[in-house]
Amino acid sequence: MVIVQAMEALGNEFILVDAISQKIDSEDELKLLKTCAKEFSFDQLLFLEPPNQKSAHLKLKIYNVDGSLAENCVNGIRALALYAFDESLVFSNTFVLQIEDNLAQITRLRENEFAVKMSSFKFTKSSCAIADNQELQFNFEGTDVKFYPVSVGNPHAVIFQDSLPDLIPEMGLTLQESNIYKNGVNVGFVEILSDKEINLRVVERGVGETLACGSGACAAVLCGVKNNLLQPSVLVNFKKGKLKVEVNLDEEWLNLIGEAKYVEKGIKISS
Repeated sequence: MVIVQAMEALGNEFILVDAISQKIDSEDELKLLKTCAKEFSFDQLLFLEPPNQKSAHLKLKIYNVDGSLAENCVNGIRALALYAFDESLVFSNTFVLQIEDNLAQITRLRENEFAVKMSSFKFTKSSCAIADNQELQFNFEGTDVKFYPVSVGNPHAVIFQDSLPDLIPEMGLTLQESNIYKNGVNVGFVEILSDKEINLRVVERGVGETLACGSGACAAVLCGVKNNLLQPSVLVNFKKGKLKVEVNLDEEWLNLIGEAKYVEKGIKISS
């Protein structure tokens, strides 16, 4: 028997597994993912684990519903933070979380609101597993679509458009299936409302279009600031809620602020 938490952040749905308080062998993780997928609708399965870096307090492992591992999930980070604070797994208002080999600093601002500060972002083709000679565009229904690559621990393509069309899931899938990004990609579509506010839709790797994407918000604002389209502090609107993203390219950090909540606590799953 495994106890899990159903959690949500801006419409992104997660199943959180505390692998510190209960022992779960690594070979059983995919089995648990399949079991949860039969009983719940969710975007990612989150495993809370002991860190293997001295500066970190906790570690997060992220599975997409298709069984692939995700390198980052900022909405999932906030869900984990809510659980960690509520269960007294950390003992100050700020702690450091390890996600693969990267670190994020988490600060609790209010009961359900958190700031996630990260410095692991790169704009290079190599950081997104794109060939050096690859043009940064793809063809969709006879039209060349330009994108900007950025890694925030996981690979993203950011596409700026005058409006957000209905065919976004198909456009995102076309880029994902093009093999331009050798390890897959999260595709973000940005409508700029002003230099301080955007609308964003994201087609996530291994999931499809989701109601929100925290790392996608970071990627969109990073590319907007780098290309002088946005100010360093931006409100990001999703279908279900908002996030605030702050960027400092000179000091190489970004900060995302948003909420998380429980859907159901203490669900028992047959292992």
